[in-house]
Amino acid sequence: MIDGTPSSYSSSTARTNSTSDEDAMTLANNPTASSTVATSSYPPDSAATTTHSDSHDHIHTTSSGLFDPKLPTVPQPTATSSNEKHATTSPPYDGREDATTTQDEPEPPPHIGERKSSILRPPLPPLPFHLREHKGAVAFCFCVMVIDHGIFPPACYFSLRYATDMSLTTIFGIVTAVFGIVLGIESLIRTVKLVVWSEQYRPLGQTSRWGMDFWQFSFTTFLIINVVCVSVGTALNPPFIDLMAMPMPTIIFNMSWLLLLTDFLHDRKVRTPFRVSSTAKGEIWPRFIYVIIEDVIAVDCNGKREWRQAWKDRVQASKPMRETLKRLSFFWGIGGLCMSALCFGLLWGFDSISGKQAGYALGWLLPWVWIIPSTLFTTWYVKKRLMDERHFCQRYKGSFSV
Repeated sequence: MIDGTPSSYSSSTARTNSTSDEDAMTLANNPTASSTVATSSYPPDSAATTTHSDSHDHIHTTSSGLFDPKLPTVPQPTATSSNEKHATTSPPYDGREDATTTQDEPEPPPHIGERKSSILRPPLPPLPFHLREHKGAVAFCFCVMVIDHGIFPPACYFSLRYATDMSLTTIFGIVTAVFGIVLGIESLIRTVKLVVWSEQYRPLGQTSRWGMDFWQFSFTTFLIINVVCVSVGTALNPPFIDLMAMPMPTIIFNMSWLLLLTDFLHDRKVRTPFRVSSTAKGEIWPRFIYVIIEDVIAVDCNGKREWRQAWKDRVQASKPMRETLKRLSFFWGIGGLCMSALCFGLLWGFDSISGKQAGYALGWLLPWVWIIPSTLFTTWYVKKRLMDERHFCQRYKGSFSV
C-alpha cells in the first residue's frame, strides 16, 4: 500500500528494481518466456503505460515490466508479486485517452444502498388535479352548501314563523322544497354525466352504461333517507319538528360509520362482493375516503378516467399517502360520530317548545361548526403531507420505497 512516507517509497522502489532484475534474468535464460512476461499484466499489442505521481516523481514501465533507468522512480501501485495482499491490475487499453479513468459514481443516499433494488420505484405518479385551479368553483359550491344545508332552514323557519301567519306545514314545506331541490339538482347532474355524457366519467373497468360509481349510490341512499325524514315530519299534524332537523346529522352519521367500517374491512383485507367504483369485485375493500376523493373529482370536477387512473397509481405507489388516508378516515369518522350523537341528543333531549326550536336550529347549524374547521385543517394537513412526499423524493434522488 502507498502511504506517501519515505520508508514506503524506498521499499517499494527496491521491490520494483528486484522484480525488474528477475524479469531480465528470466528473459536471458528462457527467451520464449518474453511473451508470458509481457502479457502477464497488460493486454497484447498495447503500449499502455502506468503513471503515478507522488512527491512530484514519476516511474514508467513498459509492457514487459522492465525498468527504464533513464526515468525517475516512484512506487508502482500495480501488483508485482502474488504475495502482496492487495494486488491490482490495470484495465485493458481500448484506444481512448480516458480508458483507464474511473468515473466517479454518485454516492447513494443514506440507507438506500442497504435496500434491495427491487423495491425502488421511479418518482411518484403525478396527480392531474390542482386545487388552486378550481378555487372559484370549490368556494361557490361550498357556500351554496353552507347556505342551503345550514343557514337557510333555521332562518326561513324563524322568520316565517314569527313574521307571518303561515302554518307550520307550509313553512316546513318551503324548507323541504329548497333543501331537496339543491340536492336533487346535484344528483341529477352526476347521473347525466355518468349515464349520458361520456363513458370517461365512469369508473375504471366499468363498461355498462348504468354502472355508476360508489359515491352516486351512497349519495342517492343518503338523499332517500333525508326525504323520508322530512316527508314524515311534514305530513304529521302538527309537523314533527325533531324530524325536520334530521337531514344533516343523518348524512354525517351515515358517512362516519361508512368511513370506519371500510377502514376496518381494508385493514383486515376483506374482499369486495361487488364492484366499488374502480375497485373490481374480489379485490380488497378500498377506504371510503379514497372512493369519495376518486368519484367526486372524476365526475363533479371533470377529472374523468385520467384522474381515476392517476389517483389509483399514486395511492398504490405512495405509502405516506395511504397513511394519510387512514388518518383522515379516523379523524372524520370519529369526529362525525361524536357530532351526530351530539345533534341527536339536542334534537330529542328537549320537551318544551322553545327547547325543540333551539334543537331544530342547532341540528342545522352545529354540524357546520365542526365541518368548516375540520375542512380547513384537512386542507392544511394534506398540503403538508404532499410537501413531505416531495422532500422525501428529492432527498433520495427520485427513488421511492413502497
